[in-house]
Amino acid sequence: MHVAPEYQLTIPYFGDMVNTLRTFPEGKKNCYTLKPIQGKNQNYFVRAFFYYGNYDSENQTQIKFDLYIGVNYWTTVQPAKDMQWEYYINIHYSVTDTIYVCLVNTGSGVPFINALDLRFMNDSPYTSMNGSLLLEMRADLGGHKTQNSAMNRYKDDVYDRIWWADNLTDSVSISTETNIDIQGSNNPYRLPVEVLRTADQPRNGLKSLSYNRTLWYPENFTPEFLVFFHFAEIEQIAPGERREFTITSNGLNYGPFTLEYLKPLTIRSNITQVQEGQVRFSIDATLRPGRPPILNAFEIFKLWPLPDSPTNQTDGMFSISILLNAIIIVINELLDF
Repeated sequence: MHVAPEYQLTIPYFGDMVNTLRTFPEGKKNCYTLKPIQGKNQNYFVRAFFYYGNYDSENQTQIKFDLYIGVNYWTTVQPAKDMQWEYYINIHYSVTDTIYVCLVNTGSGVPFINALDLRFMNDSPYTSMNGSLLLEMRADLGGHKTQNSAMNRYKDDVYDRIWWADNLTDSVSISTETNIDIQGSNNPYRLPVEVLRTADQPRNGLKSLSYNRTLWYPENFTPEFLVFFHFAEIEQIAPGERREFTITSNGLNYGPFTLEYLKPLTIRSNITQVQEGQVRFSIDATLRPGRPPILNAFEIFKLWPLPDSPTNQTDGMFSISILLNAIIIVINELLDF
């Protein structure tokens, strides 16, 4: 099926792929069967795209259905509420050779999907063997914005991340054109050079950067989360000066840290429970004289438990099994990143 002509989109870096979709009017649960050649006990990046685009000429706004990975709940999709395209990312540790991505009809409209992407996360630092990592936020601070989009995707990004240009409250952006050697760095996160070349620092006279975000989660469930803080010193600092700071994330303290010129540094927070539905962090200058803190980029993930384990890969609970080339993204073979 196709979205209505007046709603067709051309998305930066993704083209027109969300303009077609597959609907599932029959059955309670319909699944795609993915069989990566790397097999079980591996981490995989799963990305699902949704865009209603008034494909049925019904101008619906209340469509809602659930997305599952295997037998476990992933998220609830509400793709028609504001006529915007959206995507969901799940970094999934698969204990089986087959990964099922399922759309579940909850009685609030026909489920559909526009695109599905699967990638092998070879030697990736984004790992969790205790559940899935669900991306909540990925910010490129001080990053490039165009008139139509704050989204950026870079060809040298080995993990094919979508970065959203943003700024923290009470901050100013700094940038450099100097090259940053991400290949020679021992930082396994390997951020694109374009992301590391910009950063936020506090406005004049301030000594800290701060951020807070409300996380959605089901009732009677308090998720855990972790934050990846990405730094690179992009200003040449005079001899005797330093940029020293600490990080506080939902009550946990890290540091102090000192940056080296043009050398990437990533700090991964401990897994922490969400407090009052909020993820909060601050980056604060230490009491020693020096430059104010900076932050180049950050990522927030929810740690999503997988309470139900498949006991049989062919237990018959899935209603369909079709090849991925039935929809937009064709996975002929998985890329080895």
